[in-house]
Amino acid sequence: MNKRLLSLIILVIYSAILIKIMVFKDVPMILIGHIMINFGGTQTGPANLLPFRTILAYLLGEKGLMIGGINLIGNIILLIPMGLLLPLVFPKLNWKKTIVLAAAIGFSIEGIQVLLQVGIFDIDDVILNGLGIVAGYWGYQILEKYVPSWRARYAAVTGMLILVVLSVVAFYAIAAYQGSQPMQKLRPVAQGGDPCGGTGGLGAIASIENPIIKIKKGDGTIERVKLTKQTTIRNSAGTISASDLRIGDRATIVTFESDEDGNKIAAVVLVCNEQTGVLR
Repeated sequence: MNKRLLSLIILVIYSAILIKIMVFKDVPMILIGHIMINFGGTQTGPANLLPFRTILAYLLGEKGLMIGGINLIGNIILLIPMGLLLPLVFPKLNWKKTIVLAAAIGFSIEGIQVLLQVGIFDIDDVILNGLGIVAGYWGYQILEKYVPSWRARYAAVTGMLILVVLSVVAFYAIAAYQGSQPMQKLRPVAQGGDPCGGTGGLGAIASIENPIIKIKKGDGTIERVKLTKQTTIRNSAGTISASDLRIGDRATIVTFESDEDGNKIAAVVLVCNEQTGVLR
């Protein structure tokens, strides 16, 4: 009973961490190379009720290979520890009950986001989260087959969980460190610091009609991008506001979904420095 109780306490604590990350999207941005990535995703836009629609878009790289990989792998990996812990709390749990429980947890995560208006419903997130729980359960079954000692299995599961938690803590620590650094002063692009990595970005801002900005891409086509309260706008000096954007600025847009009018919803706007040759 004490072992089950301890496992239950660990499960509750980890569930609280998941709620913080997956429900409330309380995930800071982090700089990877020259690109600022928003792991929290978008919190606005239409719901996705069509299975595999979002997953297929990620696999095809429509939203960027990095963004796709982060979302696909992250939504699975974060739920694997829960799948490992559930058999420790409920010893009679079988694979059929695990699938039902995985679906219930996935729907709960998405449903709470909608009820609290902190996110949008995506059936593919339910599928990915469920896969994570089922993968964790299967992992425990393999562990149980080859490690007969309950104490050894418990130690192995706890060790895996500690690694995941430490990874999350390290991520927040890196984000906090980057956020504490002073804003960069203006300096030549050659010295580095261009948020777009010297690529010139997606294109140039052709018009600004709040909350819509139009980006003229290299091939001459126009990309309509919608800015929201959750959109982060950055240049080489740090975070700026939408009022700082100017026609002619080159920018890279990190988007996750489209609204009902077909506008891309911007999670991050990175203002490049190609036009003037110095960091803005």
